[in-house]
Amino acid sequence: MPVIQETTGDRTSTMARWRSMMSYWKTIMGTLIAVSGALKFAMPAKAYAKEVKVYPDRPITLVVGFPPGGMVDILGRHVAQAMAEELGQPVIVESRPGATGSIAALAVARAAPDGYTVYLGSSAVMLYLAAQEEPALDFAEALAPVGRVAVAPCVMIIGNHVKASTLPEFIQLAKANPGGFNMVSPGVNSVGHVLGEAFQEAAGVTLHHIPHQGAAPALADILGERADLMITTAPSALALIRSNRVKVVAVLTPHRVPQLPDTPSIEELGYPAPSLQSSDSALFVPAETPSNVISRLNRSINKVLADAKLRKQLTDLGYMVKLQNNTPENLEDLLAQESRRWKRILH
Repeated sequence: MPVIQETTGDRTSTMARWRSMMSYWKTIMGTLIAVSGALKFAMPAKAYAKEVKVYPDRPITLVVGFPPGGMVDILGRHVAQAMAEELGQPVIVESRPGATGSIAALAVARAAPDGYTVYLGSSAVMLYLAAQEEPALDFAEALAPVGRVAVAPCVMIIGNHVKASTLPEFIQLAKANPGGFNMVSPGVNSVGHVLGEAFQEAAGVTLHHIPHQGAAPALADILGERADLMITTAPSALALIRSNRVKVVAVLTPHRVPQLPDTPSIEELGYPAPSLQSSDSALFVPAETPSNVISRLNRSINKVLADAKLRKQLTDLGYMVKLQNNTPENLEDLLAQESRRWKRILH
């Protein structure tokens, strides 16, 4: 099992930096917990509009918060096609990039609560809103959960132009050239941005952050040698990794992932896995959407995710699909469990 080679003094300083990183996490996650009441998913028991007799009877729009060509967009198109067949109506993907997905979330929140405008959200937008002093969107009042879609584990990649092949080698280079390397992310306060800042604290390196509006343009900077490192999801980078167009140096989960069996986990490299290890995707609709419409959409997403063909497509893309008890109520419970876990870490 590979480990970072360090002297005792280096190890002590590394752990001190990791404690500093945890302090950074305390600031971010403390903010998240402080506003968890505002950000928690809407209760299915809240007051909904009167039930409709026929749904759906016209096309549905699935709104994603990142540009076309990115993995959230690709995930949305796979899900939209499968749900269209199951629902018997077209499901049209509409991209509204910006503000790490919150522009799309706000657009859906303002849509008619009739089930014909659905939001494909992710952990990224929740983290982004948590970091805002005055969030533009109150999730509890604006959106209601439908069900989970997929989980995307996070990975760390570097460009082929970087004269390193492993994480320890990159850290050594970055320490020798403070500020001499660039880090790109899908956006300010995105999962990749927050994890990138935590990595810098833990490793004792300084990188110049370049935010983008989505993973696709950020990856283009890596390929164009305008940036050196990126923390992104496995689905976003898997094709580039398999074609040797970028180098993957770690997965940020405690254990290796099936799609990248030869890539060490961050814990194998001597660092604890961060609290945020993946990006979850889920479906939401405007608040006050009729309960029978939400139930119909939930049945649809569960049915299509149970199909072996779609599951293989998503797994091949780098996602993990978890179907157990995939209900709106359990989606809300999941966030509550995460909040309790963060509290245990921080207190």
